[in-house]
Amino acid sequence: MRVTNGPALVIAEYGGLVLLTGAILALDITSPQGIDAWLLYLLPLALTFLLPGNRGPFYFCFLAAALLSIGHLLSQAGSSPQSDALNRLIGFSVMWLFVFVATRYSRSQLAFFSAESRRESAMRNLSAELTKRHDAERSQAVITDQLREAERGEAHAMTARLRVEEELLVSSTRLEGIVQSAMDAIISIDQEQRIILFNRAAEEMFLCTKDEVLGRPLDRFIPSRYRESHRSHISMFGQSGVSNRRMGALGVITGLRSNGEEFPIEAAISHTGATGEKIYTVILRDITERKSAEVALREAQDRFQDIFESSKDAIAYVSLDGSVVLANEAFAKLTGYSREELLSKTYGDLTPPEYRGIQAQEAARVFKTGEPVEYEKEFVQKGGSRVPVSVTLFLVKGSEAKPAGMAAIIRDITAQKRSEHLLQQSEARYRRLVEVSPDAILVHRDNRILLINRKGLELLGADDAFQILGRSPIDFIHPDLHEEARSRFRQLMEGEEEVSFLEQRFVRLDGTSVDVEVTVARFVDQEVPAVLAVVRDVTERKRMAERLQRTERIAELGTLASGMAHEIGTPMNVIMGRAEYLMNRTKEEPIKRGLQTIISQVERITRVMNQLLSFARRRTPERRAVDLKQVADNSLDIFEERFSRHNIHAELTCDKDIPPVHADVDQMNQVLINLVMNATHAMPEGGRLDIRLSANHDNVQLKVMDTGHGIPADTVPRIFDPFFTTKEFGKGTGLGLTVVKGIIDEHGGTITVESEEGKGTTFTVELPVYHHHEKDFAVD
Repeated sequence: MRVTNGPALVIAEYGGLVLLTGAILALDITSPQGIDAWLLYLLPLALTFLLPGNRGPFYFCFLAAALLSIGHLLSQAGSSPQSDALNRLIGFSVMWLFVFVATRYSRSQLAFFSAESRRESAMRNLSAELTKRHDAERSQAVITDQLREAERGEAHAMTARLRVEEELLVSSTRLEGIVQSAMDAIISIDQEQRIILFNRAAEEMFLCTKDEVLGRPLDRFIPSRYRESHRSHISMFGQSGVSNRRMGALGVITGLRSNGEEFPIEAAISHTGATGEKIYTVILRDITERKSAEVALREAQDRFQDIFESSKDAIAYVSLDGSVVLANEAFAKLTGYSREELLSKTYGDLTPPEYRGIQAQEAARVFKTGEPVEYEKEFVQKGGSRVPVSVTLFLVKGSEAKPAGMAAIIRDITAQKRSEHLLQQSEARYRRLVEVSPDAILVHRDNRILLINRKGLELLGADDAFQILGRSPIDFIHPDLHEEARSRFRQLMEGEEEVSFLEQRFVRLDGTSVDVEVTVARFVDQEVPAVLAVVRDVTERKRMAERLQRTERIAELGTLASGMAHEIGTPMNVIMGRAEYLMNRTKEEPIKRGLQTIISQVERITRVMNQLLSFARRRTPERRAVDLKQVADNSLDIFEERFSRHNIHAELTCDKDIPPVHADVDQMNQVLINLVMNATHAMPEGGRLDIRLSANHDNVQLKVMDTGHGIPADTVPRIFDPFFTTKEFGKGTGLGLTVVKGIIDEHGGTITVESEEGKGTTFTVELPVYHHHEKDFAVD
């Protein structure tokens, strides 16, 4: 059943053409600019000549104009948009010229065929009439008229044919001009794939003339290994319009010049069959230089890609509106986003609000100067956390050297910031340590003081650092010691890292002198040798040492007085008692006066002994809250020089939050001094001294432990007896530990001793803790 009208008729007549045109439009849109996929519109244009009616080609040209514009706007980016637009305009012009020429040619052919048809019809009629000459009923006049009419038809047909041939010649001339002036090679072949058209560009491309190739097979311009497949593909294209190389669209093939050189060609093929014989036309472009450039570009791109991806620094490229266009793996790791997620982000999305101002400022500077800039900011990572970065921002230019976007090299400076923070903390900490140091600290370079801490200002009697800074350290050393000081400074400058100055004497700004102990060390400050000096005021320590000597003498005197009071007091009491007894018994005055004299002298002796005891005790004890750690620190300071001289390592350890004890501070000093002195005497060859403080319920426990020669086991019970000593004759009185025991007992504490010969001795003292409700008082 034949479809005669309605949508079915439209689909039957135009469906294939519409689908083909739509496919070409899709191919044109998806192909990058610079790939002339729009040439495929020539194929459906040629098919419109096979449709009924003579307006189809013109309508399709209007449609092609719209589709060419759409393809230009929607096709992928590639070469220059201006070049693509010009190319499409030329193609559109070629389409109209082709329609015009083909239409005129078709009309001429139609007129020619119509005239031929009328002539043949007349001839058939004439032949019929001649065969019927026997028909007498036909008059000679009719035959004569028919002959004349046939002659007139033949003349008219000849005239039309001449007119068609003339128009065809004009169209061919125009088409020949276009073909010969084309920059691309154009070759046409017949169904046998013999060359029938070969323009000047083809002559230059293949290094031969058209006279040498016309009528020859196209195979001569194809390498032998490809000839069979090319012939097969062209035949398939002629039959179906489809090939596996997208025949009709641009494709890359290999050409063969006359000198045997092979070269890459970009080719487009189309065919026509208006006269019943298919003519194939191939448009060729030599892309040798472009291929070389592409190879070089690909190598450069590969190297760039390797650098881009292997860079430890994050790299990103953003468009002029800030959208992320390209990012390497390091940038993805830095931000926590995948590359696909980054492509939907802008540079501003990754920047905290407080940094967007400086970011815009630096970007504007890059646009203005064209020079890269470097600045620091933070990025917001995917989880919301922030990472500090150093950014090097530079401009990326596109065609005509116009700005196309911005690129950034980003370095994670988290470790650097942490190091800077730690360095700042360290500097602040050491600055604080210098400022709160109990010792004076000075730094001098080139014989000029550059730094001095607060304790140094106090030591030199200055109110302001400007009174000291810039002056020579020699200015503050006693004149008698200048030469020694210069000698030690020279030792430092000649390479020694540290020099101990031992005890020196400094001169304060007011002219008074102060005893100090100095240790100096050399270091490099701003690539110049400098000297760090730590100065300790030992005036109080020397005073304490003197007090120690005096305390030792007083302690010995007090113990002697106590022993004498015991040894003398008893017989004196006996004498006084017997004298008073006799005095009460006798009535003789001379005897009574003698006994009274004895009593008076005994009382005198008693008063002298009491005065001696009072002198030994010096003053009435005053008990209050006492920090035993401070007492121990003071005692160790007193013996520091002696420890150094005897190679004794002393160490104080203390539990946290040791409460104070209720004691007399001077007597506690005397206790510690005596115990430390005994330990020092027990280690003449050096050793270790440990003082430990700990809390024990309501008491504070003090342990003094040495690694000396120890005490024999049979002697330990007598260690606190007066006048008992294990020292050589003349080196001790045997009263020190007696005094210590007496002081501890008076404070309500205890003292014990543990010792082993050859392994050292440990004294353990326990004293009651001071409570807030206890009042400070003096003990008579």
